[in-house]
Amino acid sequence: MKKRKLKGFVLPTVYVLVIGILFISISFLGSALQNQIKYDDNLSVSALEDEVTPVIKNEENVSDVKIVKPFSSEKVSVSKSYYNKDDDETTQQSSLVYYEQTYLQNSGILYSSSEVFDVLSTYDGTVTNVSEDEILGKFVEVTHNPNLKTVYYSLSEVNVNKDDVISAGDIIGKSGDNLLDGESENCLLFEVYYNGNTIDPEEFYSMNIADLQ
Repeated sequence: MKKRKLKGFVLPTVYVLVIGILFISISFLGSALQNQIKYDDNLSVSALEDEVTPVIKNEENVSDVKIVKPFSSEKVSVSKSYYNKDDDETTQQSSLVYYEQTYLQNSGILYSSSEVFDVLSTYDGTVTNVSEDEILGKFVEVTHNPNLKTVYYSLSEVNVNKDDVISAGDIIGKSGDNLLDGESENCLLFEVYYNGNTIDPEEFYSMNIADLQ
């Protein structure tokens, strides 16, 4: 019996067909698998938004924040203004406080009222000291950043504790009295320190907090 031989072109043709079928099958399978997987384009962004909380304000937000006065009552007025070495002599004299036969330069602003008023934090910060001075009464120190802090003296009540994190406008206490000559029972001595030096609180209220970092 004679053996039949395949013609020369048959095997190459078969190989090509088999390879083509395999390639088409793999491509089709890969496409089918890909269609079954749904991707969320915003997955990584959403995860960051849900889990990450900023610990500091960015520069844009900081510049938008306003400094508030340490009171909201309209009955509060300035009793003694800040002593500025550049002011005229008359203004400087009105900025002196008297205690035990001694005139002292006022390092803040002394506010007073005919009635008790709430004392407010002027800006976001952390309470770094709650104590009492024998002349100026109870006081609260708030640190806003490494270079900026505010101090609220002559409080009759203190509503915060050391290490409390507070926001602008939060009530930290109530007005009280001190031993300075002729002062009301409802007063507040407010001081602002920037880089270790006092600045005029009346100027502080209108400053951009971003410039005080």
